[in-house]
Amino acid sequence: MGDISSHRWRSAAVLDDASFQRQLQREVAGCRSVFSLGGGGRMKKGLLISLALLGAAGGQAQGEEFVIAEGGEARCRIVVSSDAPSPVKYAAEELQKCVREMSGAALPLVTDAEGEKAGEICLGASGRTKGLADRGLSSLGEDGYLLEASSARLLIAGNSPRAVLYGVYGLLEDRFGCRWFTPTVSRIPKIDRLAVESCQETHRPALAYREVMLFDAWDPVWYSRNRLNTTGPTFLKDRYGDSPWRHVPNYSVHTFGRFISADEFYDTHPEYFSEVDAKRVREKGQLCCTNDEVARIISERAIALLRAHPEARVISVSQNDGNTNYCRCPRCAAIDEEEKSHAGQVLFLVNRVAEAVEKELPGRYVQTLAYEWSRQAPRTMKVRDNVIVWLSTIRCSFSQPLASSEQPANRQFRRDLQRWVEICRNLWVWDYGTYFSYYLIPFPNWKVVPDNIRFFAAQGVRGVQLQDNWQSPSSGLSQMNAYVAAKHLWNPDYGRDRAINEYLEGVYGPAAPYIRRYVDLLADKVDRETIPVSIYGSRTPPFLPLEALTEADSLWEKAEEAVSGMPEFLRRVRVSRLSVDYAIIEHYRFKPNVMVFYEGSPARGKVVGIKPEYEARVRRFLEVCAQAGITHIREGNADCAEYVQWLKSLLPQTK
Repeated sequence: MGDISSHRWRSAAVLDDASFQRQLQREVAGCRSVFSLGGGGRMKKGLLISLALLGAAGGQAQGEEFVIAEGGEARCRIVVSSDAPSPVKYAAEELQKCVREMSGAALPLVTDAEGEKAGEICLGASGRTKGLADRGLSSLGEDGYLLEASSARLLIAGNSPRAVLYGVYGLLEDRFGCRWFTPTVSRIPKIDRLAVESCQETHRPALAYREVMLFDAWDPVWYSRNRLNTTGPTFLKDRYGDSPWRHVPNYSVHTFGRFISADEFYDTHPEYFSEVDAKRVREKGQLCCTNDEVARIISERAIALLRAHPEARVISVSQNDGNTNYCRCPRCAAIDEEEKSHAGQVLFLVNRVAEAVEKELPGRYVQTLAYEWSRQAPRTMKVRDNVIVWLSTIRCSFSQPLASSEQPANRQFRRDLQRWVEICRNLWVWDYGTYFSYYLIPFPNWKVVPDNIRFFAAQGVRGVQLQDNWQSPSSGLSQMNAYVAAKHLWNPDYGRDRAINEYLEGVYGPAAPYIRRYVDLLADKVDRETIPVSIYGSRTPPFLPLEALTEADSLWEKAEEAVSGMPEFLRRVRVSRLSVDYAIIEHYRFKPNVMVFYEGSPARGKVVGIKPEYEARVRRFLEVCAQAGITHIREGNADCAEYVQWLKSLLPQTK
């Protein structure tokens, strides 16, 4: 990042033409270095896009252009079909809103029932858009869109109403620099003249399934603006574009026990359940995947559930969580031996169910997991085309990119991924973005997340989910991870540093340079020193040594000082700093005579007080924790209140 004093901070909310032009020039330079990593072809593509943005943003495009607004006045109107679906109407509203914020102009909205005239933004199929089939829409999938501009008309169209909505957001992002960092923090630049150069271009996401599983990000407006979709929650219904990958409710993962429960079947049909040590397992087990009746029951129930939920496209037939009691009966064991993988027995069952589903309900999918004991791909089996395999990174190290890491766990994952890609047309990855043992501990995977998404897409993966703290408002940089992931899930070549920097500047303002140094400090340390970063571990993980925490704390102190007179920026900085405060409190918690007083020995006694020099940190933690609404320290039951009460009991005035 260079010297802090040389950093030019700019407002995240309001940019004038000149500032925005300078910003895009920096982004062109950033893209030049980012795209060079992927070879000459990719570099040229990224640079051309950036140069196009540069010309459009300042209204300096050469030749023909479509003018949207100038001098606070509308120079066009929006046209939708008289029977436009809800997402297209919402796309028009979003375009009106952002144009008004950027330029002050109010764009009229009409239907195609009105007579055609020059100066129209046409959204979606309507009486104005005959001949769309000749413009390459067939190659765009469900989410891709066409952007076409001349001096008289601007057209955004796609194969679904959702694609039109994504096209509007693409226009606002790519041409005018709008960004939506969090559900409450956006960047809508001030631009006097809004114009788009003459063009005919198509855009399609690299990944069909794109989800960020973060409590703070589950907002339909933010999700749709960042062009994400989902498998489970229903908040993307209707105007927000819905999701093409919605699963049958309660059948999205770990479903063996839902289809065939021990309470319903074990007493009469123990053979339906996994055999371990010559006994059929009732509790904490799996199913016998080669049992013909198991396949029949699951097939019938899956078809019935899909029929009962026409809004759902997918149903999961997947192993139970929390145990390795896969079936060892002779038939299952023989398949696993032949395939050199326990995924063999699972895929044997799933393929049978998928075949039955396809006969009754073409176009619907059966999803399963490659997870823990089933992660390794089978040796000879193929996956049916209507099966989605969801491959988990749960045992990987998150300190280095999977594409290049030589840590044993990552090398093995790479081999598994490459084999699954060979045999599976619809491979998804379930990735992880937090320390599940203790959500509040800093988890320095911030640079790895976008690098891994880029690797997955390059390998042929069709979908990625990043699971983060899904239970509670978060601290640290989880929301940055969500934003950076969203940018790369749509376009893996977006640029890691570009996404990180624009987020930090937009959310933290003048504190951004110090927080960027914090990101580099922890992320570069674990990468450089090849320190494994797991999603599970102790309160004092080896990837957060005291010397690194001390330096990190100093950077957050400087970040607070930089925004001391800016209440909103200061609030965000303090919430994010909470994770470092927690890590330091936990680090000293078990060290005698440093932060806490013990009654008896540290090994056998209990903490009874906090030394005065640490009271300020503990009080700050308690205050910010309450302001942020944090409910969970770790994955599982809500436990933050108990931890907070314990800390309060150590402070002098509460004793």
